[in-house]
Amino acid sequence: MTLNTKGPCGQCGRKYSAGRASSHLLQCIAQAFTPSDLMSEGYLVRISSDDYPSLYWMFVTIPKDFNLRILDEFLRDIWLTCCGHMSMFYIGDDEYSSHPISDDGTYSMNKKVGQLFSPGLKFNYTYDMGSSTDLRLEVIATVVACPCDDITIIMKNDPPAFLCEICDKSAKIICTLCGGKTCKGCKKKHSCVVNENDTYMLSPLINSPRTGVCAYGVV
Repeated sequence: MTLNTKGPCGQCGRKYSAGRASSHLLQCIAQAFTPSDLMSEGYLVRISSDDYPSLYWMFVTIPKDFNLRILDEFLRDIWLTCCGHMSMFYIGDDEYSSHPISDDGTYSMNKKVGQLFSPGLKFNYTYDMGSSTDLRLEVIATVVACPCDDITIIMKNDPPAFLCEICDKSAKIICTLCGGKTCKGCKKKHSCVVNENDTYMLSPLINSPRTGVCAYGVV
């Protein structure tokens, strides 16, 4: 079964699935964003989970003069950071690393997106080379005017409605060992919890493709 989510447009509030969002956003952004000193040319980019692209996704605008490192930091902040792992963009035949090594063929993330992006470009990104979270990105269109001081989320998926595997109530907990989901009341009954006081494998269920991986969301 394919899981899908919808999300609200940040400009008009109407909800769309990821598959129907692009055409709406191009019209809505054109009406909402007009050239000014606070705006710059940029791109509309779709970012989604490689494993669950219809479940975890967002559309953002990014100014042309931002570099890949700013995009990397944005992805870490919004979806990924747990233990400061290495990350990598794969664009065409080139690899742009958060920790480039001169003799391994990787480049730094200092390259500006305006030198790399064009409408229709599809590329990939990986955070953590061990317990990896993989994303796919697509440049939807050039945007004449977008906020020039930040990467702006225009639309993002609502949290998926997962159910507790034990009682069918709304799940709030995910198991980092098996991926099972439970509500708070049932977490000690989860099959991976051998001792009810030993729940180290359980973590908050977060609206992110990295939920349940490594130490993401653990406080």
